[in-house]
Amino acid sequence: MRLVLFFVFFLAPSAWAGCNNIACYGVGKEVLTKTYLSASGHIYIGAPAEKSKLNCQLFQGKYMTLKMNHLLYKEIYSTILTGIAAQKHLQIRIVEGSPVCEVSYVTMNS
Repeated sequence: MRLVLFFVFFLAPSAWAGCNNIACYGVGKEVLTKTYLSASGHIYIGAPAEKSKLNCQLFQGKYMTLKMNHLLYKEIYSTILTGIAAQKHLQIRIVEGSPVCEVSYVTMNS
């Protein structure tokens, strides 16, 4: 029984949430801590644990930025919302070295 509980907790989706130098990844709401839409039209996405590994400067020290002028702005935001609602595995890729940790693209896997 202990072994079963160990694997249940060890392999829980939140165990995979985090960031590396180019992206943040995790399941559903584990991949982001907060989301807010600003008056500028940009969407700010709160990065999860290990955000300091990202090779960019987070907006206000904690947010990745989905810019309103991104060609796939609506599609990326829709994918993020769908991933959260359906508890899918998301990866949010950033533009390396960007001054506001700009979101480049998002992938969603089952």
